[in-house]
Amino acid sequence: MNSGFCRKISGWPGIIIRPNDRGSMMIVTVFLFLTFCTLALSMIFLSQVYLKIGGFRKNASLLEYSSENGIKDGVRYLLDAAGRAALPASISEERYSELTVSARNSGVAVIEEALQVGFPIQVHQEGGQMVWTSRTECRLDRLIEAETCFSARFHLGIDSAGGLKNFVPQKHSTLDAQADLLAGYIPLPFIPFLISQEVVKESGEEFAAKNNITLAQSSFNLTPFQPVITEDDLIPQDALPLLEKALRIKIFSPQDLTPAKLRSALGLEASTEPVPDGVYLIRTDLGLGGVFVMGDVPEIGLAIEGGWQVVSFRMAAGLWVLKFNPSESKTFFSGPSTDETFNFLPLGIIMVTGKILSLGGGVVGSDGGVRVVQDQEIPSLLQGVNLTLVAADKITITSHLLRQGIKWQDGIPYIKEEQAQLIIYSTGRDILQGNPVEGGIFIAENAPRDLKIQASLAARGSGFAILGEQKKVNLLGGLQAVGYESGGSELRMTALPPGTGWEMLSLPAPLAARPVLSLSQFKALDWKEF
Repeated sequence: MNSGFCRKISGWPGIIIRPNDRGSMMIVTVFLFLTFCTLALSMIFLSQVYLKIGGFRKNASLLEYSSENGIKDGVRYLLDAAGRAALPASISEERYSELTVSARNSGVAVIEEALQVGFPIQVHQEGGQMVWTSRTECRLDRLIEAETCFSARFHLGIDSAGGLKNFVPQKHSTLDAQADLLAGYIPLPFIPFLISQEVVKESGEEFAAKNNITLAQSSFNLTPFQPVITEDDLIPQDALPLLEKALRIKIFSPQDLTPAKLRSALGLEASTEPVPDGVYLIRTDLGLGGVFVMGDVPEIGLAIEGGWQVVSFRMAAGLWVLKFNPSESKTFFSGPSTDETFNFLPLGIIMVTGKILSLGGGVVGSDGGVRVVQDQEIPSLLQGVNLTLVAADKITITSHLLRQGIKWQDGIPYIKEEQAQLIIYSTGRDILQGNPVEGGIFIAENAPRDLKIQASLAARGSGFAILGEQKKVNLLGGLQAVGYESGGSELRMTALPPGTGWEMLSLPAPLAARPVLSLSQFKALDWKEF
């Protein structure tokens, strides 16, 4: 081959480069260079894009967090205010009247005074790069007035704006919340845990820890649940309003209820002789009243039989049984010398002038009365029945008191539906004469060690005491007493105040002895982000 036209590459035998191939190699080299440069530039561009996307995502997350912080700070501000307010708080008659007028005019003075805040509430905070602001507005949604108090429901709208420093865009969130407040002579069941003492030496938390008390609140209610230890004597000293309702008569003082007047209310023949011991169902032209029990009662048993609520009274004079069916509006009442049927329902108030030596739930026995059962957790309170049991002297609980529709798992109560109320009240005063007696509510020494009660307990006289040792009392409801003795036992309490509808405000229950302000419920309704 002519050496002028081609040559071998030294060290690479068999490879010959012709003169015309040199331009092709240059083109290939330039092409490869451009290809790799393009890929490199693309990678650099894509990395910048991914960095920007990551930055946007980070900023978006920070904006969301900051907006969420604004909502949380708004809620925390309200909860802290409720915790500092030490509710229920006593108010004067004049202030109660002023707050009533304000609520009737759609004012927010009730919630402002209860929480010691002024609306609108503005909160501004920052942390790191984040900055957030929340604003809480308040308006009256509903007002329900009862004879002695009122319930006001307020809508709380929390608006939050979250942002970043040196960054223009903002994230907005809103939370709709609801607060229910009560003012006036409110039913005591609305105060979950109240101990009245002449001298307060410790806080509610210290009192609970000292007496082995565990407090819990329903998960849907954000209201801080605190034991109230106060020198204010909020527990009434007599049951005159409840006695008037049960007998369907008007009485200005217990001394006004002479034997003759009492016999007339009970449907007995006219006489000035004392009323014999026994159980009396009040009857009037308008229907049935409550139940009046004269004397001490060795045992009161509660049971469910089909759709019937059964209450039996075992006394020295005999056995009395009250049965009523709310769905059929029928009532049976039997005793040693009576056996009657009514197409009315009784008023759910039982007044006892003496002691109740045993109170518990059980099953209906062969004699028609209730046999109290201690070794089983048997529901004994019919769903939808409100029952108020009042005794002048002490009341001893010997067995479980459970409603239909409630289950206890690991000591935690689970409720499917709104529960009616069982109210147990020991006045510590003679119902007829007003003289002091021992009174108090006691958990019996022979009661089950793991006792379950669904009720609101109010006790004057000797207050509330757990007899025996190493008991675990599970109370779903409330406790208001002038004293507390644990006996080394544990009280596990879940607050379950009544609903704030008119029917709950008008419960036949002991009322606070003076006007108070109380926060019944605070809960979140709807959270939105924009």
